[in-house]
Amino acid sequence: MRGRHRSRTVDSIVAEARQMVAEGVKELNLISQDTTYFGMDRWEGKVGPRALVDSSRGDSLTYLLRELQKIEGDFWIRLLYTHPAHWSDELITTIAECPKVARYVDMPLQHISDPMLEAMRRETSSQHIRDLIKRIRAGVPGIALRTTFIAGFPGETQEDFDTLLHFIEEVRFERLGVFKYSKEDGTRAAKREGHLTSRTKEARWKKAMALQRRIALEQTAAAVGKKIRVLVESPGLARSEADAPDVDARVFVPECLPLGQFVEVTVIAAKEYDLVAE
Repeated sequence: MRGRHRSRTVDSIVAEARQMVAEGVKELNLISQDTTYFGMDRWEGKVGPRALVDSSRGDSLTYLLRELQKIEGDFWIRLLYTHPAHWSDELITTIAECPKVARYVDMPLQHISDPMLEAMRRETSSQHIRDLIKRIRAGVPGIALRTTFIAGFPGETQEDFDTLLHFIEEVRFERLGVFKYSKEDGTRAAKREGHLTSRTKEARWKKAMALQRRIALEQTAAAVGKKIRVLVESPGLARSEADAPDVDARVFVPECLPLGQFVEVTVIAAKEYDLVAE
């Protein structure tokens, strides 16, 4: 995505959401270049990438979520592409107090090593990210965290990559994807020195994904015997609150369950990423 932020008005979003819910939509996905920056481009004065969220200055994601929460009906509100630099304790509290907001957050981190975060111009730091994750999990118990990382960014040292692996092991994200760096002409990264070989990028990607597969299997195995709420999307297939459409895991359910409805099921088996329930 390129260009300046340009937020829609809260009224326009709420009006569209209300219409969708009236038509039977069961999930609203909020996504933008930086969902947590929502409304800040409309505030008076210059608001840069490191600006703190202050809902008293105007529209914000917290206000939008509380307005969407007021819409009558049974549906999920899912937050996608939130930037760690613009999270706030107010947002954590809002999610905890709004039952229609899914206990799920997509927060692409890209890396955890400070040299890499600086090179990627992520406007944050390793310590900020670590502290934020602790605050989110403490403030919203049971929340599923989804993130993505890049392996093999220009200049990434073995120490940088080992730091990333240790972080993945430590945090144990519920949902995680890893991408190999791909050079794109015209970008700042393409002009950097220290590009890694395809072999090195492939090896690091495989190692990170192997680690996450082990963690994912341990997490799905721990879910066996638990009751979960799912949204049935097609005969025999559903999604849990921890699964965004198209990108996350699935829950295999009896084909007789009603389509487009929420159903409580019991997990009876686990696969590498997916669950089986009845």
